[in-house]
Amino acid sequence: MNNNKLNALIERIASEHGIVLSQDDPVLMMHTLNEILLEQNGKSHAELLSNYQAILEENFNRWCEYSTKKSNAMINASANNAKLTRDQFLESWIQLIDEKIKSEVDQEIYELSRISRQVAIINLFAATLVLISTVMILVILS
Repeated sequence: MNNNKLNALIERIASEHGIVLSQDDPVLMMHTLNEILLEQNGKSHAELLSNYQAILEENFNRWCEYSTKKSNAMINASANNAKLTRDQFLESWIQLIDEKIKSEVDQEIYELSRISRQVAIINLFAATLVLISTVMILVILS
């Protein structure tokens, strides 16, 4: 402790308490010792606070990385789920359209085969009439 501070302390004690202390008084030694301890304590606290700040920053950075990874995983899972849902939706619509087309095609085939059968019967009937007509013309001409 420098002499100016020590002299100011001696004067303050003298004015407040009415006691005059000398430079080598053990009370002043305790005061100096307390100041040294307070300085060391302040330095230790500053170092502890600095370490704590570094730990907090490191934990914050880890949390940021973790939350980023988690959110990316959730986004990817959501995108995959949306893609799967979309694919299932499209597959169901494709199956529905396929069934509708098959149904329409089957109906058309049934209609065409029914009409073809009717045409075949009419052709058979016409061929029979032609045959009968030909036989009658031969009978009449003979």
